[in-house]
Amino acid sequence: MLECKFITNGMAIRYDGVIRPCCAWTVDEKWKKENHYSKITDIENWHNSPQVLEKRKMLERGEWPTNCVKCQHAEESGRDDSMRGNGNNAYYDYSEKDITIEIRPGSVCNFACQSCWPDASTRVKHFMDKAGLIDKNEVDAASITDFEFLTPVSHRIKDIVLLGGEPFYDKNCLKFLNWATENINANIMIFTNGLYIDYNFIEKYKSKITLIFSIDAIGRPADYIRYGSQWEKVKENYYKTRKYENTEVRVNITTSAYNFCYLETLLDFFKNDWPDLITFGYASEPHLQPDVIPIEKRSVIVESLERIPEKIWKSNIHKDQQHNTSNSINSIINSLKTNSFNIEQYDYFCSYIEKMDKVKKIKIKDYCPELCDILFHHNTKFIN
Repeated sequence: MLECKFITNGMAIRYDGVIRPCCAWTVDEKWKKENHYSKITDIENWHNSPQVLEKRKMLERGEWPTNCVKCQHAEESGRDDSMRGNGNNAYYDYSEKDITIEIRPGSVCNFACQSCWPDASTRVKHFMDKAGLIDKNEVDAASITDFEFLTPVSHRIKDIVLLGGEPFYDKNCLKFLNWATENINANIMIFTNGLYIDYNFIEKYKSKITLIFSIDAIGRPADYIRYGSQWEKVKENYYKTRKYENTEVRVNITTSAYNFCYLETLLDFFKNDWPDLITFGYASEPHLQPDVIPIEKRSVIVESLERIPEKIWKSNIHKDQQHNTSNSINSIINSLKTNSFNIEQYDYFCSYIEKMDKVKKIKIKDYCPELCDILFHHNTKFIN
């Protein structure tokens, strides 16, 4: 049996109004045709709709629905931080009527992070379109401007996860925060890039707030990998928000070819003053995988990564966090040691960096000299 709290209690609502049990759920054409849309579905009884019940019964039989492929792959590879696992840990005490909502009202963002995608950031979309890397007509620019459709279940909502764009920058996300303040009494978790924080909301909201700072590096590399960032201001907000009694501060690190070589420095920054929780995400795009790191340069990264678990185990960090961090880092180490070099994706990665740097009017060598030495040690176009 594959128990999943999301299939029984979760709703993840995209900015186009599509409802899924969780954000890892793969939306196929069949799912769309079944009209899982916020404005037309019976949201009060959605979890007991025939389509959702069918998927629930499959999981109860120990079968993975095709929509659950991300959790299936994560768990079959030995990871214990799948979306299903995280949901079961976070919502273990939910009753049948309790609901956790994940909502992305819009995609307006002040950052253009290197590992982000057009649907999640208007600024990424702008630069990728300008660089000729996407067909802008294929990107869904929808947003949610009215949240009254949630009223029938507002009294059942126990937890909320708010995504953007940048929730403290996107006007529809800010509108949702106002709606939540006036209509519900739920714990709210907000993913933020940390540059802008609405301290008025933090002081006014009556229930628990969890802020998850997306941080992939520190200093100058941070300002390149998360383009638009101002590291010193992000760091200031990170420390300031930790002083509020009603606010828990966490960090999410997205690991990719951009920051493998900076993870030791990043975790050194946190190890003696660990936030409430650190989670690790993984960039899914093929050109951001360990395979693009040249073989002859991998030992430098591996040596750096191998120092991390030893430091973490010696630090005063909760054992669960020690295990999770060590497992995440060891997974990267294993990939760097065993995966073959993917020349096609490497060439695409180089081209991607060149095109995006051009439209952003920046140069990777000015921000990330260490990464340049690893990726382009033989390519004068990038290092000179």
